[in-house]
Amino acid sequence: MSNIFILLGPTASGKSRLSQKLADEFSFEIINADLYSIYKRLDIGTAKPSKKALIKNKHHLINKLEPTDEYNVSKYCHDVNKCINEITSLNKIPLITGGSMMYVYQLLNGLSHQYSTSDTDLKIIKYILKEYTNKQIIDAIRKYDHSLIKTLNKNDTYRIEKLLERLISSDSSFRKINGLYENTTFNITIIFINIKNRDILRKNIHKRTLDMIEDGLIDEVKNLKDSFKLTHNHQSMRAIGYKETLQYLNHEITLKELINIITLSTQQLAKRQITWMNKFKIDFHYSYPDDEYKKLSDYVRNLLN
Repeated sequence: MSNIFILLGPTASGKSRLSQKLADEFSFEIINADLYSIYKRLDIGTAKPSKKALIKNKHHLINKLEPTDEYNVSKYCHDVNKCINEITSLNKIPLITGGSMMYVYQLLNGLSHQYSTSDTDLKIIKYILKEYTNKQIIDAIRKYDHSLIKTLNKNDTYRIEKLLERLISSDSSFRKINGLYENTTFNITIIFINIKNRDILRKNIHKRTLDMIEDGLIDEVKNLKDSFKLTHNHQSMRAIGYKETLQYLNHEITLKELINIITLSTQQLAKRQITWMNKFKIDFHYSYPDDEYKKLSDYVRNLLN
């Protein structure tokens, strides 16, 4: 039986710090579950672990893609399964951590098919998103297959876009990707960082935004834009912090607006991430900002013994 640990929680709740601490104590190798940390050169806006941390503890699926590359959940599931096999073959333990909840959910529960979008597919999707409201898109999909939109919120543009990718993709196969839960040789433990005091989370997010600006987020995005000719159409530039900074560089918003929009967008993301908590079979609730590391450490040690 192979142990797999998954550490989830809202943005700005200390997931990276906690995963590093666990990796220092146990034989963990960390698998990234933050979509935008997979991209090279997206460092400040993703709050990517420092170079020192990346060297100290082995990380997988960080700095894997070029900023111009496209990625999707089926590719992620494939990559994670490959990482798990590599880690367990070394008698190490995978620790999957990040905030891309939908990716982790599909990794656990599987996909009915895998797909890859072409440039033409992406242009069609962009046109649909530009010309129609989310409600109109959902209504149209409902007529095609009501089951596809049962849990879809009209305000969740990201999931609507991903659903369009699945439906429109010209390179799609119905080869099922099994979820980790279907592998009976895996013992899966999910840890979720729970923040009951939302004021603390809001303050953390605001401070994090200010720190990113101070640490050079604007220069990072400018260099990416100039070096790779990136626009808002590139997947890497849809990340919170990057899409807004592109607007600032294009003189569409002021610096004050940039800070406010990033802060608000991150707060909305954190709220959605907390909502995802109800969809996972959580084994250990880690209360933030309480110092519960010893309790968590004892829990992990007991599972491994």
